[in-house]
Amino acid sequence: MYGVLVWPPEDLRRFMEELQAARGVRGFGPPHLNLRQPFDWPYEEEALRIALAGILRGHPPFRVRLGDWRFFPQGVVYLRAYGGGAFRRLYHALEPLAPPLKEIEGPSYIPHLTLALGLSPEEAKALAESLPPPPRRSFLVREAALVRDEGEGLVEVARFPLGPSPER
Repeated sequence: MYGVLVWPPEDLRRFMEELQAARGVRGFGPPHLNLRQPFDWPYEEEALRIALAGILRGHPPFRVRLGDWRFFPQGVVYLRAYGGGAFRRLYHALEPLAPPLKEIEGPSYIPHLTLALGLSPEEAKALAESLPPPPRRSFLVREAALVRDEGEGLVEVARFPLGPSPER
């Protein structure tokens, strides 16, 4: 299984990991913002890297604004993220790479950073309502990461800058 995602800035990552440790919860891998749903890739990994580099080169860096803590009734607690039109264009540009493993979000995808999974709906609601605001209100997305799930967690395969390649 592969994913294309954004790692949050260090201070936000640390904040979320400290909350997870203090509350005894965890998400799927380190805190991250998915740029598309997880997918299988039936070809060589190098072909995926080339395809991603081409797609990402056509999308400039963009700002993600952070909202409040929310929860999905399936027991997921998350920090809402807003990337506007730039995020939506990139999300849709990445969709044709491969079909998702399972249709989790589809066209109604809500950009977010997951804090906790596997809670009851009541636990998720209570946790979301008790969390402090994040240490920042936004961050600039300059690159995306390709990750692979190897059973023990996410392994970064490559990073790609957004926008045109810098002049050499």
